[in-house]
Parts: sequence; C-alpha cells; structure tokens
Amino acid sequence: MSFLKSLKSLPVQLIISILVAFYAGHSVDLFYIELFFTISTIFVEILLFILPFMVFSFIFRALVGIDRGSTWLVGLIFGSVTLSNIFAVLVAYGYARGLMGALGINHCAGFAEKFVSQVTPLVHFELPRLVGTDKAMLFGLVTGIIASFLPETLRLRHYLKDKAIFLSDFITLFLQKVFIPLLPLYVFGFCLKLSYDEALIHLFSHYSHVFLASLLLVIIYLALLYFVGSGFSVQKAFSAFKGMLPAGLTGFSTMSSAASMPVTLDCTEKNTKDRTFTDLIIPSTSNIHMLGDDLTITVTAIALLTICGQGIPDFWHFLAYALAFSIAKLSCVGIPGASVLVILPVLQQFLGFKPEMISMLTTIYILQDPFGTAANVMGNGGFALLVQRIFKKIQRR
Repeated sequence: MSFLKSLKSLPVQLIISILVAFYAGHSVDLFYIELFFTISTIFVEILLFILPFMVFSFIFRALVGIDRGSTWLVGLIFGSVTLSNIFAVLVAYGYARGLMGALGINHCAGFAEKFVSQVTPLVHFELPRLVGTDKAMLFGLVTGIIASFLPETLRLRHYLKDKAIFLSDFITLFLQKVFIPLLPLYVFGFCLKLSYDEALIHLFSHYSHVFLASLLLVIIYLALLYFVGSGFSVQKAFSAFKGMLPAGLTGFSTMSSAASMPVTLDCTEKNTKDRTFTDLIIPSTSNIHMLGDDLTITVTAIALLTICGQGIPDFWHFLAYALAFSIAKLSCVGIPGASVLVILPVLQQFLGFKPEMISMLTTIYILQDPFGTAANVMGNGGFALLVQRIFKKIQRR
C-alpha cells in the first residue's frame, strides 16, 4: 500500500517519467516519440492560452476582497516583494559569475546543437494570444484596486467579486484536475525527445555540479534570511526554519506554492504568532515571491550562457534583466512550471537566449522544480518574518 501511495506523489511520477523516457528514447519508434512530443506541445499551448486569464482572476480576486483602508498595504507588499526578487537575482548573478570559473564551466562546442532535433510535432496546434500576461496583470491590479474602493453595500462590487471567485475557482479546478495530473505526461514527451537526441546525457554530464552549487546558494541564502528575520538570533532562526519544514516538504512533493498554502499559513502563523498578519502576507506573496526560482533560474541561465559561448553580461546590462525578471514574476501563479513560462520572453529579450537554450533551461527547471518550490515556500516563511520585523519598527515610530 505504501508503494502504491508513493506512486501518487508528483515528484515520484516525474522521476519515473524521466527514467522511462531516458531508457525508451532509443527503442521507441520515431512516430511514437513525435506523438508524445505533440501532446507536450499542445499541453503547453493550452496553458499559455489560459495563463493571462489565470493571472487576472487571481490578482483581481485578492484585491476586490480587501477594504479600502488596507489598499496602501498592497503597494508595500508588492514593493517589498519586487525588491526582494531583484536582490536575490543580483546575488545569484554575482555568485554564478564567480562560480563558472571555479567549476571549470566554459564554452562547450556543439552543446547547443545537441538540443536541435529532427523530432517535430505531428500537429501544429496554435491558440491565439488574446492578451499578454503583463497586460493581464496590470489590468487585474488596476481594476482590483478600483473595485476595492466601491462601497461594500453596492451590488456591483458583490457581482464583480462573485464573478472573480467563479473564474479563479474554475481555473484552480483546471490546475488541480488537469494540469498537475498530466504534468508527468508533458515531461515524458519532452524528455523522450531529448533522450532520442541524446541530449539528456549531454545535459547531465555538464550541469550536475552546477545544480549542487546552486542548491548550496539556496541553503545559505535561506539561512541568512531567517537569521535576519529572527532578529539576528541563531536560536530563533533555527526554530523558525525548523517550524517551516512541513511547508517546505509539502512544496517539494506538490511542486506548487499555491497547493502548499494551507500548510504554509499554519507554519508561518506559528512563527509570527499573528494570524491577521499571516493571512495577509502569505496569500499576497506565495504566488509572486519565489526565492528558489530567483536563485536557481539565474544560476542556470548564467551557466547556459557560458556553456553556449554567449558570454556573461556586465552588471548594468544584467540589472535591466533583473528588473524585467522581477516584474514578470508578479504574474506567476505558484503552479508547476509557471515561473519559467512567464520569464522565457525576458530571457530571450535581455539575455539573448536562443530557442535551443530555452529548451535546455525548461528541461533543467522541470528536473529541479521540487527543490525550487521547496525553497520558494521556505523563503516565503522567512520573508514574512522579515516584513513583520520591519512593520513593527515602523509602528513604533
């Protein structure tokens, strides 16, 4: 029974999908490889189509439910989250810049070509892009804030709130019943293609030590965050970190900050000892403040730039990327794969990522997503302690 129960775990299913794809890549007929790859491409196309609606409904629902007197807190929370994301990205940039030489990472001729495949989808399925994710986020912010200023007794506010709840609940149901259960199938199709091209072996042989180094950075960063958030007390920081572990493990197993939110709320409340504050800070930040992604995606991006021979950008050029990256993160929704999807255009525009590099980064992201999501959840717990400490100091003044 315990074995069957473990098979229901998403990380276990993903590992099985990757292993099966790894061994089946050379024994399966090309037609079936293209069939599964087609399913994967359709899967992503559907997700990209609903992503703007998802972003709008989540943000609008959160804002329309608060009272007008608390609207200023939204600015403070979004501002602090953006600054935190930017700082984490820049720390990862500095770390990765020195890391590449220390690990002996350099240009590998032919590395990118391993990800250029003759495998093509059997069907080219494309859905129209009705609106960009950034525009959906902005529209959700503006309309949500305006709606929050409408009187509670006004029927229009209740109507808008009900419609926002309906749309967000419908999308959440889609994520829970369709997206997450089918994620292993998407990974299987994509990795089967990579295995056929012998790209997986190529990827693992060049990236495994970079992953370990990025994991070390995440641990150090989270330890320092809890240390500062706990008032520079090692004992309190250790206790708070230990208290958040159930939430971190939930994030690891579900690969979703949103799915982990109930456990995150419970653990954070025990650390902050303030339910009202916890109920405000966690739902507001769990979908947009993802320190694990900030750190690991940035290290991965720098590593791929080095391996593919494109060079590491200077600080001022990278700062523009960090700003765009952090703004794009505001439109993430805390579901598996959402972070990497919304920042792909940023990677292409500011760091010059080519299509094959996008494929490589997406693969790496999926493989390390359980660790990244666990770090995101743990980071939100530490961030709540830090923000609470700042708020208390402001209130004393």
